[in-house]
Amino acid sequence: MKRVYLIRHGLPDFPQGQRMCLGRTDLPLSATGLAQARDMAASLPPVSAVFSSPLQRALQTARAIGSPIVVEDLQELFAGDWDGLLFSEIQQRYPELYAARGITPGLPLPNGESDESGLHRFSLAMKRAAAMAYGDFAVVSHGGVIRLFLRSLGAQPRKPAYAEVVPLIYEHGTFILQEEIPHA
Repeated sequence: MKRVYLIRHGLPDFPQGQRMCLGRTDLPLSATGLAQARDMAASLPPVSAVFSSPLQRALQTARAIGSPIVVEDLQELFAGDWDGLLFSEIQQRYPELYAARGITPGLPLPNGESDESGLHRFSLAMKRAAAMAYGDFAVVSHGGVIRLFLRSLGAQPRKPAYAEVVPLIYEHGTFILQEEIPHA
């Protein structure tokens, strides 16, 4: 049995503080995000390995814990034509789809990665990380793929907060959801 700490990266440094659809857009952490990462890392039990998405916001969060092993497939869902756009721009360019996604979040984005494809990619990456770690380990990734993964484990569909730790157990090739650790 291995304990797994699945972690969403800290708050990104959004340009001019305006929220945007990140997907694979590669932003670093904000000052708040760096503080969130330090606080999270200070409260985390020791781990044998830290795995991270290659995107800056995840890598910076992972480095607060230790020296990360980069795993490409831990990246966020590719948001296609929406990737890197401000939400106000998306609402103007795609008003009907924007409104519909407010009701049904899993609707596909124009030229984006499907939830099914992203979940499959991420799940395989999680299993590779589990096979590589010799003990308890941490995985730092992104809200969208974490939400899909947790839902596949039977959790209520929700995106974890920035720098939130979701504890799992990995045993006999299966991930099991544990109680979530509240995080500030």
